[in-house]
Amino acid sequence: MHRRRASSLLALLALSQPLAACTGQPAPGPAPDAGSAAAAPAGGGAQDRIGVLLAAEQRRAALEVSPADQQSRDVEVRRAAARALARIGGDAARPGLVRALADEDDEVIAWAAYGLGSSCKGHEGETASLLVARALARDAGPVLTGAPGAAGPGAAAPAAAVGSVAAAVGSVAAAGGAAAGTPRLDAGGAIARAIGRCGAETSEPTLVAWLDGPRERAIHAAYALGDLAALKLKLREETLVALLNLASGSAASPPVPEALYPIGRLEHVPLTVIPRIRDVATARLAEAGDARIFAVRALGRAGEPAVGELARVLGARGVFTAGERAEAARALKRLGAPGQRALADAVAALVPSADPIALTGLVSEDLGALLTALEALGAAGAARKPLRELAALPPPPSAPPALLRRVAWLRCGAARLLAGENFRDPLLLGCDVTAPDDPASKPDAGAPVRGSIGARAVVEVIGRGAITGARLAAFRAYAESGDLRAREAAIELLASHEEIVGAPGLLAKALAAEEPGLVAAAAEVIARQPQRASEAPAQGKRKRKARREAKDAPAAVTSPAIEAALLSILDRPAARDDPELIGAVIDAAGALSLRAAEARLEELCRSSYPTTRARAGTALGVLRGRKVACDAGLPGDAGAAGRPPVAPPVGDVPAEASALVREPAVLTFDTDAGELTMTLDPALAPVAVTRFVDLARSGYYDGQIVHRVVPGFVTQFGAPFGDGAGGPPGRPALRCETSPVPFEPLRVGVALAGRDTGSSQLFVMHARAPHLDGQYAAVGVAAGPWAALVDGDVIRSVKVRN
Repeated sequence: MHRRRASSLLALLALSQPLAACTGQPAPGPAPDAGSAAAAPAGGGAQDRIGVLLAAEQRRAALEVSPADQQSRDVEVRRAAARALARIGGDAARPGLVRALADEDDEVIAWAAYGLGSSCKGHEGETASLLVARALARDAGPVLTGAPGAAGPGAAAPAAAVGSVAAAVGSVAAAGGAAAGTPRLDAGGAIARAIGRCGAETSEPTLVAWLDGPRERAIHAAYALGDLAALKLKLREETLVALLNLASGSAASPPVPEALYPIGRLEHVPLTVIPRIRDVATARLAEAGDARIFAVRALGRAGEPAVGELARVLGARGVFTAGERAEAARALKRLGAPGQRALADAVAALVPSADPIALTGLVSEDLGALLTALEALGAAGAARKPLRELAALPPPPSAPPALLRRVAWLRCGAARLLAGENFRDPLLLGCDVTAPDDPASKPDAGAPVRGSIGARAVVEVIGRGAITGARLAAFRAYAESGDLRAREAAIELLASHEEIVGAPGLLAKALAAEEPGLVAAAAEVIARQPQRASEAPAQGKRKRKARREAKDAPAAVTSPAIEAALLSILDRPAARDDPELIGAVIDAAGALSLRAAEARLEELCRSSYPTTRARAGTALGVLRGRKVACDAGLPGDAGAAGRPPVAPPVGDVPAEASALVREPAVLTFDTDAGELTMTLDPALAPVAVTRFVDLARSGYYDGQIVHRVVPGFVTQFGAPFGDGAGGPPGRPALRCETSPVPFEPLRVGVALAGRDTGSSQLFVMHARAPHLDGQYAAVGVAAGPWAALVDGDVIRSVKVRN
């Protein structure tokens, strides 16, 4: 970066807010409000203010974070203020985030950069320039300090709630809430990632220039270019060359394998760099480490000549990790026919012995590679013989449920490939050995098979052909009853199979279910294909005959049962506390132009959940034929001139905030894959950690199943119905407590389906996943073979100790 450029950017940052020399004291500014943190003595007063800021963060009330907070002598107050603004986001938080960016504390800077990167829409160029200027100022030395603007605080949070929150926060601080294992917030990394996520015109050349800097900065820049690649769907050829140069290393500097990460984020790369990608990524396979998985992913973009290396990774048990081998299978799927042939060969080599003792080895992380290879195969093809062996794999006598489950996944994975479109295939109908034997019955294509693994496999095969006749009868059996996961999968087929008759009745029945995942599945079908909710109006015989003679078909109308069900859900307080569910229903009401929902949508336009407001605005826009904005909590024309600026509505302080967990808690899980642990740390996500610890202590997780395992990526659990939807009754969705920390192997995070939708579900990472950084709340670290679990494994019990 040229010195002239640095000087101009420093000037730009200086113009954006007042600056003062770095003296450890706040810069001059307006006098603090009475009772503010800046005026309060250190100790209790500061802790009280931190409690107020936590309440503001949870309520999403940006105006309750005052300039006085940002110029406090207590760095913890300034950090709490920056964290609150970063998590609140939006235009209301932006001025405060810009002020925080000029603070002298690295953690405050990290929060400010993170928040600006998440809220830069419409301000991309300006934000990127401010971030670059701050990075250059940090390089030059500690010369900046924060100075507030002129905006004052908004309405205070309810006194009782703030008091209890402040007391709880004080207890956490007294107990040393920031444990030794708490990840450090890196200001330089947060700045780089924010520049990438803003996607400004200057983002790419700036980050490419940083690739030539110190190793740590180069890694941050590489990750940020991955963010940019996902946003723009491309990177310049010279950028890819710079990344490959960094990944290959030189005589003067060792290779940086993280530089291959952005390449794995692209769907297509220029033909000119493919040979170099193949060479550099292959070389990096020789070096073990968390970043080696990026080389595997990059090979998936290197064309047919990379098939051999990927096949070697997939088959090299003990040399490569289970996650790397699973990633190789997914990469081979991208490479067309050559990749499919390699997958077929790999399956043949990976088929386990039928020896009962040898089969006990299936309860391990290595099973994920074979399961992923089966998932990646598009058809039986050359693998027909080994697939038949797998589909008929005999379960060991008196095998425990965990082993039966793994045998069932292998048998059903092979059987669904062999079946093609034949949903009556005996191997398919009998593949799930987890269901108890019933001597009085045999597998029947006309009735749902027992066992979730087998039922889902049958539904997948049903969806491969036109769903009419006998196939329609089988489809209806799965769509109307039986295993919940299979039922949801069947309902989802309605969106892609217009030939299915009776869709309105099936959708209405699903919308009336108690399981939120099934309700949401039906609503999503309606949102994508609203005509599936329509039925022809009833007519008398004479009218039908007259219309036939006139060749005038009656106009279809929305099913009254569907309309009534949607309106009923929109009225339910519990549904409104579940942004994922209510969002799907709002989308359905909008797609159907449901006039009767307009008043309800206006109420939801004032929701404290931003995703709910956004979807309500979209639905109202459909009804009114013009763009409607709910950003301020009031339905109005988007961008209407003269519209008064109104802050978005705020929510309530969650119950957990009044009794926060004081110190890290260790959770010990007794599972089908053995004993596993995780340590939940309240330092970065106090409210979320408090909820998870409370739920664990109450026995909520006892007996639950692990509902999602993606080998080489993640293990997830905590859904009340075992389908990945919903949360515990009476517990509103959590506000996101995201932070700019890396999602490394065994990091524990809060599962989401959009902003502020977390509730009771946690996930554990198998491998490094930079695309999750800052997008999910990091709440702790796990230990043990979490990747050895499979979908359907049971968490028998959870014990909690501090």
